[in-house]
Amino acid sequence: MNLPKAITFIAVAAIALLSAGYYWATGQRGAEGKIVLATGDVANYRELAAAYEKALDPYGVDVQLRPAVEGFQTLKGLVSDPPQFDAAFIKGGLVGSMQGRLARAKAQEWQQKELGKLRSLGRLFYEPIWVFVRSDFAGQSLRDLKGKAVLTGTRESGGRRIAAQLLRANGIEFSKDNPLMIAEDIAPDGNQLLSGKAEAAFLVQPADTPLIQSLLHVEGIRLLNFALEADAYANRFPALTKVTLNRGAVEFEPLSPPEDVTLLATSTALVVRADLDPSLISLLSFAVLQNPRSGFDKAGDPVLFHRPGTFPHISDPEYRVPEETRQVYKSGELPVALRSIAPAVKEAGFPFSVSAFISNHGAQTVLLLIPSLVILLPILRVLPSVYNWTVRRRLLYWYRQLKALEKQLDDPVEGDLAAHQAEIERIDSGVRKIRYPLAFSDQFYHLRLHINLVRQRLFQKPHVVRMAAE
Repeated sequence: MNLPKAITFIAVAAIALLSAGYYWATGQRGAEGKIVLATGDVANYRELAAAYEKALDPYGVDVQLRPAVEGFQTLKGLVSDPPQFDAAFIKGGLVGSMQGRLARAKAQEWQQKELGKLRSLGRLFYEPIWVFVRSDFAGQSLRDLKGKAVLTGTRESGGRRIAAQLLRANGIEFSKDNPLMIAEDIAPDGNQLLSGKAEAAFLVQPADTPLIQSLLHVEGIRLLNFALEADAYANRFPALTKVTLNRGAVEFEPLSPPEDVTLLATSTALVVRADLDPSLISLLSFAVLQNPRSGFDKAGDPVLFHRPGTFPHISDPEYRVPEETRQVYKSGELPVALRSIAPAVKEAGFPFSVSAFISNHGAQTVLLLIPSLVILLPILRVLPSVYNWTVRRRLLYWYRQLKALEKQLDDPVEGDLAAHQAEIERIDSGVRKIRYPLAFSDQFYHLRLHINLVRQRLFQKPHVVRMAAE
């Protein structure tokens, strides 16, 4: 293992031990590194979801996509207990259509009860409200559709609820029992309008979808122009804004549209559960910010109404925005703990819960450590002295042995010279075997120098062995 990896491993191991200690003390732990994201069967949603999945993988987060649901069923899946999803793409205006005097009592009750469970991580791109009518339609507003058949989209679609709100605002009765409110989508060739089955058709989709592009080129149908009342719609319904399809924006030859057409538009939001772990909210917000939708379609042509830098943004009129998301959008960066630790945690083989714990409980961990540091700091100050004493203690042992030998040499009654020589060699051999830190080298060499001085003195004594006085 090379040095950088070793340092990373030690650091992550220390973090893991710290997390384990805090978990033992508090019972808290980090979140599981998984996000279930509902995309519906919408190509634009799936493309962004795939980009988020790739962006979050280096941080140890597994994004699981769910394409099987759409519209209001997606909202129900987010707020259900247990939840079916952690996050989902939701059409702008869907939640807004369930409040105010135009909404049914059941919808208002749902909105008041469940909206607090949801948060927005940003608005992602425009989804205009396309109202197609036959070219010979003489009306200039939705009010002129009274008593006429209207295609409002399938019952599961979010677009149908938005259409219901706009029609009710214009005095048109909208209910599932009204045979004039046809719960189906318009065909790519506009057949239902051209055949007279319906007088108008609502769609809420991005401008570059195949269905919209096909309908914009069908002869005999056109878009309803909201120019006279677009500002009023935007004032009354905050989730709506006005956009302009300029003359010739679809084709110059034949000219389409032949004049400017003002449309209403919503904007798609990435919505998450309010109880989603803050670390996952930060990471997913960062993925949204770093992966804006492309301004070009698959053919390389600019997407209608796209303006660089407009999306994503967090000016959301329908949902609250988490503080973690605001911080990511403001700084353009992840929090330091996630940015620096999460990739290392994954590389070291630890679960994402370690990263989540450090990100979410770093402050609490520090507060927990402060009392411990009050005790540990004095101990840490004493440790160097204790260590120095331990090393010097080994030196002093051999100094005592050497002093005892030297005292014997000072005795006027000489002992056995061979025994003295054996003792000096024993002391020298013992000192040589001692392992000591580099900082203590001078003291060990001084001891060996003193051993040599005693050895020289020993060799200078006469080789006579006197017997003790009788």
